[in-house]
Amino acid sequence: MGGSGIFSIDSILKYGILFICISVEGYIFLKNGNERRETSENYNNFKYYFIIITFLSLFASFKQVHFSFRTVQSFIFIFIPMLYSYLILNNWTFRQINFSMKIALFLSVIEYLFSIRMGFSQIISSLASINYNNTNASPLESSTFALLSLGFAAYFGYYKKNFLCKIVSLLFVIMTFKRVITLSGCILVILGILKIKNLRVNRFFLIVSTITLVSFSLIYYYSIQPQNILEISEKIGFSIRDFSTNRTDRLAWLSMTDFKSYGLGSTTDFMYKLWGVDLEMDIVQLILEVGAFGVIVFIYFYLRFSKSNLYAFSFMALLLLNSILSSGMMSTFSWIIILIAMSTIMEYKEGM
Repeated sequence: MGGSGIFSIDSILKYGILFICISVEGYIFLKNGNERRETSENYNNFKYYFIIITFLSLFASFKQVHFSFRTVQSFIFIFIPMLYSYLILNNWTFRQINFSMKIALFLSVIEYLFSIRMGFSQIISSLASINYNNTNASPLESSTFALLSLGFAAYFGYYKKNFLCKIVSLLFVIMTFKRVITLSGCILVILGILKIKNLRVNRFFLIVSTITLVSFSLIYYYSIQPQNILEISEKIGFSIRDFSTNRTDRLAWLSMTDFKSYGLGSTTDFMYKLWGVDLEMDIVQLILEVGAFGVIVFIYFYLRFSKSNLYAFSFMALLLLNSILSSGMMSTFSWIIILIAMSTIMEYKEGM
Protein backbone atom coordinates (compact mmCIF):
# COMPACT_ATOMS: atom_id res chain seq x y z
CA MET A 1 0.00 0.00 0.00
CA GLY A 2 2.88 2.36 0.63
CA GLY A 3 6.62 2.82 0.51
CA SER A 4 8.98 5.53 -0.65
CA GLY A 5 10.91 3.38 -3.10
CA ILE A 6 11.93 -0.18 -3.83
CA PHE A 7 14.30 -0.24 -0.84
CA SER A 8 11.81 1.19 1.69
CA ILE A 9 10.71 -0.98 4.62
CA ASP A 10 7.22 -1.41 3.12
CA SER A 11 8.60 -2.49 -0.24
CA ILE A 12 11.12 -4.88 1.30
CA LEU A 13 8.34 -6.53 3.31
CA LYS A 14 5.99 -6.64 0.33
CA TYR A 15 8.44 -8.08 -2.16
CA GLY A 16 10.14 -10.19 0.50
CA ILE A 17 6.88 -12.00 1.23
CA LEU A 18 6.28 -12.44 -2.49
CA PHE A 19 9.79 -13.90 -2.89
CA ILE A 20 9.05 -16.41 -0.11
CA CYS A 21 5.78 -17.39 -1.82
CA ILE A 22 7.51 -17.89 -5.18
CA SER A 23 10.33 -19.88 -3.54
CA VAL A 24 7.85 -22.21 -1.80
CA GLU A 25 5.81 -22.74 -4.97
CA GLY A 26 9.02 -23.28 -6.96
CA TYR A 27 10.23 -25.90 -4.46
CA ILE A 28 6.87 -27.73 -4.58
CA PHE A 29 6.86 -27.61 -8.37
CA LEU A 30 10.36 -29.10 -8.66
CA LYS A 31 9.82 -31.63 -5.88
CA ASN A 32 6.54 -33.01 -7.22
CA GLY A 33 7.66 -32.97 -10.83
CA ASN A 34 4.14 -31.97 -11.77
CA GLU A 35 2.88 -32.78 -15.22
CA ARG A 36 2.64 -29.44 -17.01
CA ARG A 37 -0.90 -28.26 -17.57
CA GLU A 38 -1.88 -27.67 -21.18
CA THR A 39 -2.19 -23.90 -20.77
CA SER A 40 1.23 -23.61 -19.13
CA GLU A 41 2.75 -24.01 -22.61
CA ASN A 42 1.39 -20.54 -23.41
CA TYR A 43 4.03 -19.07 -21.08
CA ASN A 44 6.86 -20.50 -23.19
CA ASN A 45 6.17 -17.99 -25.96
CA PHE A 46 7.10 -15.13 -23.63
CA LYS A 47 10.77 -16.16 -23.82
CA TYR A 48 10.92 -14.73 -27.35
CA TYR A 49 9.38 -11.50 -26.09
CA PHE A 50 12.05 -11.17 -23.39
CA ILE A 51 14.88 -12.01 -25.82
CA ILE A 52 13.80 -9.34 -28.32
CA ILE A 53 13.08 -6.64 -25.73
CA THR A 54 16.39 -7.39 -23.99
CA PHE A 55 18.26 -7.01 -27.29
CA LEU A 56 16.49 -3.70 -28.06
CA SER A 57 17.19 -2.41 -24.54
CA LEU A 58 20.86 -3.37 -24.64
CA PHE A 59 21.25 -1.80 -28.07
CA ALA A 60 19.79 1.50 -26.80
CA SER A 61 21.92 1.31 -23.66
CA PHE A 62 25.18 0.71 -25.58
CA LYS A 63 24.28 3.42 -28.05
CA GLN A 64 23.95 6.01 -25.28
CA VAL A 65 26.75 4.45 -23.19
CA HIS A 66 24.40 4.55 -20.23
CA PHE A 67 22.76 1.81 -18.15
CA SER A 68 20.11 2.11 -15.45
CA PHE A 69 19.04 -0.35 -12.74
CA ARG A 70 15.51 0.68 -13.71
CA THR A 71 15.86 -1.55 -16.79
CA VAL A 72 16.51 -4.61 -14.63
CA GLN A 73 13.72 -3.57 -12.27
CA SER A 74 11.27 -3.24 -15.18
CA PHE A 75 12.11 -6.74 -16.43
CA ILE A 76 11.64 -8.14 -12.91
CA PHE A 77 8.26 -6.44 -12.47
CA ILE A 78 7.08 -7.96 -15.76
CA PHE A 79 8.58 -11.41 -15.19
CA ILE A 80 7.50 -12.08 -11.59
CA PRO A 81 3.73 -12.27 -12.33
CA MET A 82 4.44 -14.69 -15.20
CA LEU A 83 6.57 -16.94 -13.00
CA TYR A 84 4.23 -16.92 -10.01
CA SER A 85 1.04 -17.49 -12.02
CA TYR A 86 2.77 -20.32 -13.92
CA LEU A 87 3.65 -22.03 -10.64
CA ILE A 88 0.16 -21.52 -9.20
CA LEU A 89 -1.44 -22.93 -12.35
CA ASN A 90 0.68 -26.09 -12.16
CA ASN A 91 0.69 -26.59 -8.37
CA TRP A 92 -2.90 -25.79 -7.40
CA THR A 93 -6.25 -27.35 -8.27
CA PHE A 94 -9.12 -25.31 -9.64
CA ARG A 95 -10.90 -25.59 -6.28
CA GLN A 96 -7.88 -24.14 -4.47
CA ILE A 97 -7.49 -21.28 -6.97
CA ASN A 98 -11.20 -20.46 -6.88
CA PHE A 99 -11.29 -20.39 -3.07
CA SER A 100 -8.18 -18.20 -2.94
CA MET A 101 -9.57 -15.77 -5.52
CA LYS A 102 -12.65 -15.28 -3.34
CA ILE A 103 -10.52 -14.59 -0.28
CA ALA A 104 -8.23 -12.28 -2.29
CA LEU A 105 -11.21 -10.33 -3.64
CA PHE A 106 -12.68 -9.58 -0.24
CA LEU A 107 -9.28 -8.78 1.29
CA SER A 108 -8.59 -6.38 -1.60
CA VAL A 109 -11.96 -4.67 -1.17
CA ILE A 110 -11.25 -4.23 2.55
CA GLU A 111 -7.81 -2.78 1.76
CA TYR A 112 -9.37 -0.46 -0.83
CA LEU A 113 -12.01 0.79 1.62
CA PHE A 114 -9.28 1.34 4.19
CA SER A 115 -7.22 3.32 1.66
CA ILE A 116 -10.00 5.77 0.71
CA ARG A 117 -10.96 6.39 4.36
CA MET A 118 -14.61 7.20 3.65
CA GLY A 119 -17.79 6.35 5.53
CA PHE A 120 -20.63 4.32 4.01
CA SER A 121 -22.81 7.38 3.33
CA GLN A 122 -19.91 9.17 1.64
CA ILE A 123 -19.25 6.15 -0.59
CA ILE A 124 -22.92 5.94 -1.65
CA SER A 125 -22.97 9.68 -2.34
CA SER A 126 -19.78 9.46 -4.40
CA LEU A 127 -21.10 6.49 -6.40
CA ALA A 128 -24.34 8.35 -7.13
CA SER A 129 -22.42 11.40 -8.36
CA ILE A 130 -19.92 9.57 -10.61
CA ASN A 131 -19.69 11.31 -13.98
CA TYR A 132 -17.29 9.77 -16.50
CA ASN A 133 -17.59 12.84 -18.74
CA ASN A 134 -15.91 14.81 -15.99
CA THR A 135 -12.20 14.06 -15.92
CA ASN A 136 -11.83 15.45 -12.41
CA ALA A 137 -11.01 12.56 -10.11
CA SER A 138 -13.71 11.03 -7.93
CA PRO A 139 -12.77 10.63 -4.24
CA LEU A 140 -13.23 6.91 -4.91
CA GLU A 141 -10.53 6.84 -7.60
CA SER A 142 -7.64 4.45 -7.04
CA SER A 143 -4.78 3.76 -9.43
CA THR A 144 -3.49 1.14 -6.98
CA PHE A 145 -6.63 -1.02 -7.08
CA ALA A 146 -8.05 -0.37 -10.57
CA LEU A 147 -6.22 -3.12 -12.49
CA LEU A 148 -6.52 -5.47 -9.54
CA SER A 149 -10.29 -5.02 -9.49
CA LEU A 150 -10.47 -5.74 -13.23
CA GLY A 151 -8.59 -9.02 -12.71
CA PHE A 152 -11.23 -10.14 -10.23
CA ALA A 153 -14.12 -8.91 -12.40
CA ALA A 154 -12.76 -10.84 -15.40
CA TYR A 155 -12.34 -14.04 -13.37
CA PHE A 156 -15.74 -14.02 -11.66
CA GLY A 157 -17.44 -12.64 -14.78
CA TYR A 158 -16.44 -15.76 -16.70
CA TYR A 159 -17.76 -18.50 -14.42
CA LYS A 160 -21.51 -18.97 -13.97
CA LYS A 161 -21.28 -19.59 -10.21
CA ASN A 162 -20.05 -17.13 -7.57
CA PHE A 163 -22.83 -14.60 -8.27
CA LEU A 164 -22.04 -12.57 -5.14
CA CYS A 165 -18.36 -12.32 -6.13
CA LYS A 166 -19.40 -11.31 -9.65
CA ILE A 167 -21.44 -8.39 -8.29
CA VAL A 168 -18.83 -7.35 -5.72
CA SER A 169 -15.98 -7.45 -8.26
CA LEU A 170 -17.92 -5.39 -10.83
CA LEU A 171 -18.86 -2.84 -8.18
CA PHE A 172 -15.19 -2.78 -7.14
CA VAL A 173 -14.22 -1.89 -10.73
CA ILE A 174 -16.81 0.90 -10.91
CA MET A 175 -15.69 2.37 -7.59
CA THR A 176 -12.07 2.75 -8.70
CA PHE A 177 -13.27 5.31 -11.27
CA LYS A 178 -11.11 4.43 -14.26
CA ARG A 179 -13.05 4.79 -17.49
CA VAL A 180 -11.34 2.22 -19.75
CA ILE A 181 -11.12 -0.28 -16.90
CA THR A 182 -14.81 0.19 -16.00
CA LEU A 183 -15.81 -0.27 -19.64
CA SER A 184 -13.59 -3.36 -19.84
CA GLY A 185 -15.22 -4.87 -16.75
CA CYS A 186 -18.72 -4.34 -18.18
CA ILE A 187 -17.73 -5.83 -21.57
CA LEU A 188 -16.25 -8.92 -19.92
CA VAL A 189 -19.28 -9.53 -17.71
CA ILE A 190 -21.51 -9.41 -20.82
CA LEU A 191 -19.13 -11.61 -22.85
CA GLY A 192 -19.07 -14.09 -19.96
CA ILE A 193 -22.77 -14.77 -20.53
CA LEU A 194 -22.34 -15.62 -24.22
CA LYS A 195 -21.54 -19.08 -25.58
CA ILE A 196 -18.89 -17.73 -27.95
CA LYS A 197 -16.59 -16.97 -25.01
CA ASN A 198 -14.80 -20.34 -25.34
CA LEU A 199 -14.00 -20.07 -29.06
CA ARG A 200 -10.34 -20.37 -30.02
CA VAL A 201 -8.83 -17.36 -31.78
CA ASN A 202 -7.32 -18.24 -35.15
CA ARG A 203 -4.06 -16.85 -36.51
CA PHE A 204 -5.79 -14.42 -38.89
CA PHE A 205 -7.76 -12.81 -36.06
CA LEU A 206 -4.59 -12.64 -33.95
CA ILE A 207 -2.70 -10.81 -36.71
CA VAL A 208 -5.59 -8.41 -37.43
CA SER A 209 -5.96 -7.62 -33.72
CA THR A 210 -2.21 -7.00 -33.43
CA ILE A 211 -2.22 -4.67 -36.45
CA THR A 212 -5.26 -2.80 -35.10
CA LEU A 213 -3.78 -2.23 -31.64
CA VAL A 214 -0.34 -1.31 -33.01
CA SER A 215 -1.93 1.15 -35.48
CA PHE A 216 -4.01 2.76 -32.73
CA SER A 217 -0.87 2.99 -30.54
CA LEU A 218 1.10 4.82 -33.24
CA ILE A 219 -1.81 7.09 -34.17
CA TYR A 220 -2.33 8.02 -30.52
CA TYR A 221 1.39 8.67 -30.07
CA TYR A 222 1.39 10.92 -33.14
CA SER A 223 -1.76 12.72 -31.94
CA ILE A 224 -0.37 13.61 -28.52
CA GLN A 225 2.87 15.07 -29.82
CA PRO A 226 3.10 18.69 -28.55
CA GLN A 227 3.09 20.05 -32.10
CA ASN A 228 0.00 18.01 -33.10
CA ILE A 229 -2.29 17.74 -30.09
CA LEU A 230 -4.15 21.06 -30.43
CA GLU A 231 -4.78 20.73 -34.17
CA ILE A 232 -5.98 17.12 -33.91
CA SER A 233 -8.17 17.93 -30.87
CA GLU A 234 -9.88 20.62 -32.94
CA LYS A 235 -10.44 18.21 -35.84
CA ILE A 236 -11.99 15.44 -33.72
CA GLY A 237 -14.05 17.82 -31.59
CA PHE A 238 -12.76 17.10 -28.08
CA SER A 239 -9.65 17.74 -26.05
CA ILE A 240 -7.18 14.85 -26.10
CA ARG A 241 -5.38 16.52 -23.19
CA ASP A 242 -8.51 16.48 -21.03
CA PHE A 243 -9.35 12.92 -22.13
CA SER A 244 -5.89 11.80 -21.01
CA THR A 245 -6.38 13.61 -17.67
CA ASN A 246 -3.38 15.76 -18.57
CA ARG A 247 -0.97 12.82 -19.04
CA THR A 248 -0.04 14.27 -22.45
CA ASP A 249 1.61 17.18 -20.63
CA ARG A 250 4.28 14.79 -19.41
CA LEU A 251 5.23 13.89 -22.96
CA ALA A 252 5.50 17.62 -23.67
CA TRP A 253 7.83 18.02 -20.68
CA LEU A 254 9.99 15.17 -21.92
CA SER A 255 10.13 16.59 -25.43
CA MET A 256 11.71 19.79 -24.06
CA THR A 257 14.68 17.84 -22.67
CA ASP A 258 17.62 16.10 -24.34
CA PHE A 259 16.27 12.64 -23.45
CA LYS A 260 17.44 9.72 -25.58
CA SER A 261 16.45 6.17 -24.74
CA TYR A 262 18.90 3.95 -22.89
CA GLY A 263 16.61 0.92 -22.67
CA LEU A 264 13.42 -0.32 -21.07
CA GLY A 265 12.43 1.86 -18.13
CA SER A 266 14.71 4.71 -19.16
CA THR A 267 11.89 7.29 -19.46
CA THR A 268 10.78 6.46 -15.92
CA ASP A 269 14.36 6.69 -14.65
CA PHE A 270 14.93 10.01 -16.44
CA MET A 271 11.61 11.63 -15.45
CA TYR A 272 11.73 10.53 -11.82
CA LYS A 273 15.12 12.18 -11.44
CA LEU A 274 13.78 15.45 -12.87
CA TRP A 275 10.13 15.62 -11.77
CA GLY A 276 9.36 12.62 -9.58
CA VAL A 277 6.78 11.25 -12.06
CA ASP A 278 6.63 8.95 -15.07
CA LEU A 279 4.68 9.07 -18.34
CA GLU A 280 1.78 6.90 -17.09
CA MET A 281 1.19 5.72 -20.68
CA ASP A 282 2.78 2.31 -21.09
CA ILE A 283 2.86 1.95 -24.85
CA VAL A 284 3.91 5.56 -25.42
CA GLN A 285 6.74 4.77 -23.02
CA LEU A 286 7.63 1.65 -25.03
CA ILE A 287 7.69 3.60 -28.29
CA LEU A 288 10.19 6.04 -26.77
CA GLU A 289 12.32 3.32 -25.17
CA VAL A 290 12.40 0.39 -27.62
CA GLY A 291 10.75 1.81 -30.74
CA ALA A 292 7.77 0.77 -32.84
CA PHE A 293 9.18 -2.72 -33.35
CA GLY A 294 9.27 -3.23 -29.59
CA VAL A 295 5.60 -2.26 -29.41
CA ILE A 296 4.71 -4.76 -32.15
CA VAL A 297 6.54 -7.51 -30.24
CA PHE A 298 4.88 -6.52 -26.95
CA ILE A 299 1.33 -6.51 -28.33
CA TYR A 300 1.76 -9.64 -30.45
CA PHE A 301 3.19 -11.88 -27.72
CA TYR A 302 0.72 -10.77 -25.07
CA LEU A 303 -2.19 -11.42 -27.44
CA ARG A 304 -0.68 -14.74 -28.53
CA PHE A 305 -0.54 -15.87 -24.90
CA SER A 306 -4.34 -15.68 -24.64
CA LYS A 307 -5.44 -16.91 -28.08
CA SER A 308 -6.76 -20.30 -26.93
CA ASN A 309 -9.91 -18.66 -25.54
CA LEU A 310 -11.89 -15.72 -26.93
CA TYR A 311 -12.81 -14.45 -23.46
CA ALA A 312 -9.18 -14.43 -22.29
CA PHE A 313 -8.12 -12.90 -25.63
CA SER A 314 -10.70 -10.11 -25.26
CA PHE A 315 -9.51 -9.54 -21.69
CA MET A 316 -5.91 -9.19 -22.89
CA ALA A 317 -6.89 -6.89 -25.78
CA LEU A 318 -8.73 -4.59 -23.35
CA LEU A 319 -5.69 -4.54 -21.05
CA LEU A 320 -3.51 -3.55 -24.00
CA LEU A 321 -5.98 -0.83 -24.97
CA ASN A 322 -5.75 0.50 -21.43
CA SER A 323 -1.94 0.42 -21.65
CA ILE A 324 -2.07 2.74 -24.67
CA LEU A 325 -4.04 5.36 -22.74
CA SER A 326 -2.79 4.70 -19.23
CA SER A 327 -0.29 2.66 -17.22
CA GLY A 328 -0.23 -0.59 -15.27
CA MET A 329 1.96 -3.09 -17.11
CA MET A 330 4.54 -2.81 -14.31
CA SER A 331 1.92 -3.38 -11.58
CA THR A 332 3.35 -6.67 -10.35
CA PHE A 333 0.65 -7.60 -7.84
CA SER A 334 -2.23 -6.69 -10.15
CA TRP A 335 -0.73 -8.75 -12.96
CA ILE A 336 -0.33 -11.75 -10.65
CA ILE A 337 -4.12 -11.77 -10.20
CA ILE A 338 -4.70 -11.00 -13.90
CA LEU A 339 -2.48 -13.83 -15.17
CA ILE A 340 -3.79 -16.33 -12.63
CA ALA A 341 -7.34 -15.40 -13.67
CA MET A 342 -6.55 -15.63 -17.37
CA SER A 343 -4.62 -18.90 -17.08
CA THR A 344 -7.35 -20.51 -14.98
CA ILE A 345 -10.03 -19.48 -17.47
CA MET A 346 -8.05 -20.99 -20.36
CA GLU A 347 -7.31 -24.18 -18.44
CA TYR A 348 -10.67 -24.74 -16.73
CA LYS A 349 -13.22 -23.49 -19.25
CA GLU A 350 -16.18 -24.98 -17.42
CA GLY A 351 -14.86 -24.73 -13.87
CA MET A 352 -15.30 -27.73 -11.56
